[in-house]
Amino acid sequence: MNSIKKLTNYLVLLAVAKTIKGTSFIGLRNYENKKGEVSNQTIIAGITYENCLIKDFQSLKDNQILIFDSLIKTYSKELITKAYGNVYNSLEKRLSSEDVKEALRLQNDKTIKLSDAQREAYTHVSKGVKINNETNQIHIFGLVVKKTIVKSIEYKPTNSRELTIVQNKIKKLCEFRQDKYRNFIFEKSDVKLQGITV
Repeated sequence: MNSIKKLTNYLVLLAVAKTIKGTSFIGLRNYENKKGEVSNQTIIAGITYENCLIKDFQSLKDNQILIFDSLIKTYSKELITKAYGNVYNSLEKRLSSEDVKEALRLQNDKTIKLSDAQREAYTHVSKGVKINNETNQIHIFGLVVKKTIVKSIEYKPTNSRELTIVQNKIKKLCEFRQDKYRNFIFEKSDVKLQGITV
């Protein structure tokens, strides 16, 4: 009986998701991530990842002086230049035309390869909803606008290379939207989509 209810709810979610036009707020309640943190989150679905990248790329270019002025106190100019170049090149590649991407594929470019793998792993149902082709789990994705921690956990510190640390600081200074773009696995939360709770 429980599996029939799950299937019905799943089909209702897909039917409602198909009707979404533009952007829509989605509430995720008691979402538990793979580390064990539980939170309530509100996201905006329908904002494309590409639009986030476009805004991030513009912000990176607009804030170049701010980036160097802020980081030069702690890091060498060479390191900042390399980190800025890496972030710039990554965005430029992901936003390039299909002809340029095809040329990069022929060169076995790592950025494009990862981007293609992500795209091919899912079937897009509608704006903000996709299904993992391997696991058949529903994934809800979008821009996080609010997060409230219900059960916190202690995250282990990461031992990133200095170059990675500087790249992350650049993204933070530019308030990159791509860093607020999240993917949630449907089974692990209570999803409200246009008034439907599943």
